Amino acid sequence: MPFYLHYMGAEAFGLVGFYIMIQAWMQLLDMGLTPVLSRSMSCLRAEKLGVSEALARLRVLEWILGSIAILSVSLIWMTSDWIGQQWLSAPEIDHNTLNRSIALIGLAAALRWLTGIYKGSLVGLEKQSWVNGISAVFTTLRFAGVIPLLVFFSTAPDYFFAFQATVTMLELLMFSVLVRRLLPHTHLSWKPDFRVFVAMLPMVGSMAFLSAMWIVVTQIDKLVLSSILPLKEYGYYTLAIMAANGVLMPVPPLSQVIQPRMTVLAEQANEERLVELYRLTSQLAAIVFFGMGGGIAFFAEPLLRIWSGNDEIARAAAPILFWYGLANAFVGVLVLPFMLQFAKGRLRLHIIGTLIRLFTLVPALVFCAIRWGAVGAGQVFFFANLLFFLLWVPFMHHRFLSKVAWRWPFVDTMPICLGILAWLALASQTLPESTAPLVMLIWIGVSVVIAAGLGITLGTRSRRYALEWILTRIK
Repeated sequence: MPFYLHYMGAEAFGLVGFYIMIQAWMQLLDMGLTPVLSRSMSCLRAEKLGVSEALARLRVLEWILGSIAILSVSLIWMTSDWIGQQWLSAPEIDHNTLNRSIALIGLAAALRWLTGIYKGSLVGLEKQSWVNGISAVFTTLRFAGVIPLLVFFSTAPDYFFAFQATVTMLELLMFSVLVRRLLPHTHLSWKPDFRVFVAMLPMVGSMAFLSAMWIVVTQIDKLVLSSILPLKEYGYYTLAIMAANGVLMPVPPLSQVIQPRMTVLAEQANEERLVELYRLTSQLAAIVFFGMGGGIAFFAEPLLRIWSGNDEIARAAAPILFWYGLANAFVGVLVLPFMLQFAKGRLRLHIIGTLIRLFTLVPALVFCAIRWGAVGAGQVFFFANLLFFLLWVPFMHHRFLSKVAWRWPFVDTMPICLGILAWLALASQTLPESTAPLVMLIWIGVSVVIAAGLGITLGTRSRRYALEWILTRIK
């Protein structure tokens, strides 16, 4: 991101933030279909679903989501002039360049979204190594591979987004071919069977609602601020948000590894192993997310100064990064209760909880974003997730796992979270301001490692797991 900011300029970099936001909002069009397809593939692996039925579900979703993608790209292309002139504030970017950039943003975002069909299928089949390996290659190509283009060819934003669209098209083709090769071969018509889609609707309806509400809750502040802030300031805000989103990087691999296994255990009615896996994973997730989130939050300004090389940007973005870093730590841990409900195929309580968040959080986010800008939105986001963690999740657990209803937040996870945050707050206060960047990074890294060790010690299951792992390696 600092490379993009340096070569493209703050205003064009603001378009990168707009692109990231559009990618998130594109998930609204998924309507919960991809997670349901992933669960279908898990059921196929557990031999609870036939091969023909699983392939028919994949085929019908290819038709439906492919058609939606074409319509969305066309709509963004037709409205690119209005978006550039009425929604965004970018006086320094050429009018035609801005319109082309917006159209290419729509194409790249739609292609990236379609890739989720095939990634979800592979995750459901527990082929995480394939997903991780290919994603690593294309992510590196997409984000690092574009730097030579900016350095040696052109820093114009339309070239940047043309490159993104091209790489994403190649990624989509790669994943689609791999899914076809891994699934059992059987005769299947190229036409979609919409009766299969109708059979998926009960679960799809719940997932569509949850996906839509999740996106609204987590992205409404970014949408509002993209209209309020000039693109230059929005670029600085994007830098802070991207740093905070680093906290959530473990979410996809966590979901890829744990969600299919939880689904299989739930389908097999193996409650004892499911509970043990859930509680252990919750403690490990608390260590990872609060170690990263707390480190980013309490060391926000020095990290931004080292990352961006700009004192002004660091001072402006640090308060935003503080609140979003802590908020995303809670978001990461809150993925686990959702995974439990999804594994059991019962999402009613999660829908109710999401509705409560929708009608309380969204108005507060919009009001604070308009009145106090990005910092106010970050504060609301943090406190809303904290209250959901402390009040709603125990109620949900009482219905699903009554033995861990209040134990999960106050015994399994909260001691870990508080211990890690207390240590990182202390470590940040003792960091000398004039420290050299390399020494500062070592200080921060060591502080986070110590915080993780403290978290492992405070967690009953994580401590036992760590000891067993060490003893196994010694033997």
